[in-house]
Amino acid sequence: MSQQTAEAPDPASRIFRSEDELAGLPASERIRYRLLAAACRHHANDNIAAHIRDGEIAELKDEVQAKMQEVLRALVIDTDNDHNTNETAKRVAKMFIEEVFRGRYVPMPAVTEFPNAERLNELMIVGPITVRSACSHHLCPIIGKVWIGVLPNEHSNLIGLSKYAASATGS
Repeated sequence: MSQQTAEAPDPASRIFRSEDELAGLPASERIRYRLLAAACRHHANDNIAAHIRDGEIAELKDEVQAKMQEVLRALVIDTDNDHNTNETAKRVAKMFIEEVFRGRYVPMPAVTEFPNAERLNELMIVGPITVRSACSHHLCPIIGKVWIGVLPNEHSNLIGLSKYAASATGS
């Protein structure tokens, strides 16, 4: 006879929660709850800024730092006595939140298109633009430079080249 074990339900799996219940959850669970309630995809490189409230980025960074400290402990790294690693969890959390995955947590820039009054039909290039992302399989940072070329025709509207650079860097 097989024995079944009951798993604890995912805190974000219950769709209806009071504000008091939400306030008691970690920032990641509150954000996840809002994403699930809105039926919003939240894959590794999706922008989720619309579902993050004031102060939650700092909370999220603290949460990632605590989890990263547990990873370092699991790797048997003595972060208490090794001066090279005693701030590593904090630095890694900051790197993931503020650099590698920054584009997830900040709103996308407003993009305005305007008429092609000059009837431009020549290649416009902007770059180099530093881009940051992460490999979704290994969470290794990917940092590089790109150039973006836009070839409008005389009948198309235009978007300022600075918007392409802002979108690529998540700023």
